[in-house]
Order: sequence, then C-alpha cells, then structure tokens
Amino acid sequence: MVAADEPSSDAAGLREVSAPSAGHAVWMVARRELIDQLTSMRFLAIALLVVGLTPLAVYVGARDYINRLQDFSRLSAERQALASGPAGKAIKGYDDPWTPENDLLVLRVLRPPEPMSALVRGLDGALPQYWDFSSAGHSEGPPATRPRRLIDALGQMDLEFLIRVVLGLLAVLLAFDAVAGEKESGTLRMALSQPISRSAFLAGKLVGGVISITVPLVAAFLTGLISGQLFGLDLLKNSDLARVGLLAITASIYLWGFYSLGLLVSSSFGSQKTTLVVLLVVWVCSVLALPPVSTLLARAVVPVAATQTVEARKRALSDDLQRECETTLGRVYNQVTGQPEDAVNSGPYYKNKTAVDSKIGPILLEYLNRRRRNLDGLDRDADRRATRQNTVANGIMILSPAAAFANAAANLAGTGDTCRVSWAAVIQRHETELNSLLFENPPMITFRSRVGSTTIPRRTPPSLAGLPTFAAPRSDAATAINGALPSLGLLGLYAGLFTVIAFVAFSRYDVR
Repeated sequence: MVAADEPSSDAAGLREVSAPSAGHAVWMVARRELIDQLTSMRFLAIALLVVGLTPLAVYVGARDYINRLQDFSRLSAERQALASGPAGKAIKGYDDPWTPENDLLVLRVLRPPEPMSALVRGLDGALPQYWDFSSAGHSEGPPATRPRRLIDALGQMDLEFLIRVVLGLLAVLLAFDAVAGEKESGTLRMALSQPISRSAFLAGKLVGGVISITVPLVAAFLTGLISGQLFGLDLLKNSDLARVGLLAITASIYLWGFYSLGLLVSSSFGSQKTTLVVLLVVWVCSVLALPPVSTLLARAVVPVAATQTVEARKRALSDDLQRECETTLGRVYNQVTGQPEDAVNSGPYYKNKTAVDSKIGPILLEYLNRRRRNLDGLDRDADRRATRQNTVANGIMILSPAAAFANAAANLAGTGDTCRVSWAAVIQRHETELNSLLFENPPMITFRSRVGSTTIPRRTPPSLAGLPTFAAPRSDAATAINGALPSLGLLGLYAGLFTVIAFVAFSRYDVR
C-alpha cells in the first residue's frame, strides 16, 4: 500500500510528463512576451518613429559627407596643381612672397571624410580638413564642418542618436511592467503556480524583450543602408559593411543592457508606476544628463585654451624667434664678409660661402631647437591639459551605458577619439620626417639687416618626390574594433551585471 501523504508513482510520472523542459518554458514565456510587445501601441509608435526618421538622418549625413568630399577633392586638385609647378619641383622651406600662392601648401596633408559619418557623425566634422607644415611646426586647418547658425548645432541627428536615445527609451518602456505589471494584474502569481521556475520565467521575459527591441533596430539599419545607396553613399563595401555589422551588434548589447536594467527595476518594486518613474529618471540621467554634465565638470576642473589661441601663441613665438635668428645671421654675414651692416647680397655670400656656412650652421640648429622646444612646450601643455580634461570626463561618463555606447559606436565608425589620436600620431611622425630632411638644413637662408632682409639659396631645394610620402592612419575593421574594445567591454559588463542582478532580485520578489 502507498501512504496517504506520499504521491503515487503514477501521479509523479504524470507530473514529469506534464512539466515542460526549461528551454520549452523559456520559449513559451518569450513567445507570449514577444506577441504582447510587438502588438502594443508604445512599441509600434516608437518603432515607426525610429524607422521613419532614419532616412532623414541618413540623408542629412550623406549630404554633409558628399559636401565635405567635394571640398576634399577641390583642395586635392589645388595641391596637385601646385605640386606640378615650381613649388613642387623646388621646395624652399618657406613661402616665397613673389608667388601668388603659399608655396608651403604643397606640403599640406588633407584628411578625407569618413563615409560612416553619415550613420555616426562623431568627431568627423569637427576634425581639421588639413594640416600645414613649416619650420615652425604644423598648424591645423579649419574644421571640416563649421556650424554657422543655431539650427546647425541643434539639428544634428544620426543613426547613433536614434539608437542611443529613442530605442533606449523604448527598451525602458517595454521593460518597466514586465514584472511589476504582471504582479498588479495577478498573472505573475498564476504563471508561477504552474510548473515553471522563476529563472525560466524571467529568462523568457528577457529573451522576448530583447528580440522585440531588436526588430526595430534591424529595421533601422536596413533602412539606413538602403537610404545610403539611394542618396549616393555606398556602405556595402566589405570594410564598411563589416563595421556596420559590428555597430549593429554593439547596439544590440546596449539595448540588452537597458532592457535588463528595466527588468531589474521592475523586479524591485511592486508598482509599475513606481517602476516607470524610477526607470525614466535613470534614463534621463544616463542618456541626457550625465554626458554633458561630465563634460562641463571636466572643463571647469581642467580648463583648456582654444585651439585658435594656442595656434596664435605659436605663430607669435615663432615669428619672434625667426626675426631674432635672421638678425643674428645678418650680423654673422657682415662679420665674415666685411660688408656694412645695411648691405646684404648674394655675391659676397658665395665668395665666402664655406666660412659663412660654418658659422651659421650651429646658429641655425640652435634657433631651430629653441623654436621646437618652445613650440613643443605649448603643444605639450595644451595636450596634457586636454588629456587630463578627457580623463576627468571619461571617469564620470563611465557611469553611463549611453556614453559607453556613443564612444564604441564612434570608434567603430572611425569618427571617435581613436581616429583623432591616430591622425595626431601620424601628423607628428610626418612633421619629424620633414624637419630632418627640410627644415633643419634649409635650402634657403634669410639674412636680416637694419634696412631689410635678403634670402639666399644655400643648396639645391628638394622636390616633393624627394620628401617622404604621408601615410594616413589605418581605418579597417580590425583597427576599429581595437579602438572600440574598452567601450565594448564596458557595455558587456553593464548588460551582464544588470542581467545577473535582475535574476537575483526576481528570485526574492514577493509575487503576492
């Protein structure tokens, strides 16, 4: 006989047959969640908003890219025309005042616009169009895109903005009642009375929610790619398409993190109204408030002079040192040649060239080193302050998943801080090469007297072909991933941490 308080083997077997497997239970909850979310008005309204705004954002980004590409082509043609003339055949190391153009422009390095900036604007429009080189070092050209009106600053929107702000909000709105709403309606207690574990229930909620939020994300990317093709922007090349795919994966991790955060908060409060308020506050702080506040605090703690101010200081210092050097060289010329102080010409120089060059060589090197130390000191001070400011801002923004996504997206698109640092490194390397081959041993020398100055050739000027060719930084998918890895790791950490804590919170949740 079987004891009354013990289940029979038949009953136990029936329960084993009727109890769904963990995977089946997760899928049943996920399917129900998916149907509920995809048919809700909040989902349809925001999803249609994102998909509808994507072509507009891509159109504006594509127009801006094409305009900057036209400027790049124009500047390239001007530099090529200059290089094919006397300035490219004999680079004197200074601007000849008798020529209509600046001869040093033949050394100009142009930065092509990034096609991915149509999807993720980042810093691409704010970086310089070009860099010029002289004996005083390098100087930056104007930004590639300069806002001239208030609407230019307020009307900036790209695909990254739509994902970070609008789809981030959708993730919050889909998750706020996932648990608390089920409790208020009484369906949570009924669901958990079935042979399904709490972990399987919440896993189903997570899977269904993440799939739901991925639907408009995929639609937005597909719309963006199609719009780009229609508007003259080809992003289907292998390298660009790979980065678009990486960007979509990064966006999925970001939205997964926000949906997990919503489940965590929903599993911590019994009222869906309270959950919604808490999540909206968190969303506003993370997405809208923390990034600009961190920048403002960093600027207040570590002020940095404007680039134009630093360039003006460098030009003034360089001009003063140049005049001082030319005056000193003029005195040496007069001492060696025996010419009066107000007379400087090429005849006596060539008669005493060996003696004059032996005297002026160390003086030139001394002044070049002084100029380089002083100018590099200004650059290092500005770079040090900018690095400290960036460190302070990033230290605060580390608290924001939205800031981590923005950094990762920009670096994957080639429009982030990694791009800026890469260009700065190659510009510095190119400047060092030009210094050693051109400016440290100038082909032309200027002697200044009391009544004026005279420039005299010292050696045969090199041609542009005889100088090192500039090598732009790499912009392939592997480089983009390396630059985005820290932000990607932070996004993954947030998503995983929110998910784990949500499961812990739901395991202790009072379903009554």
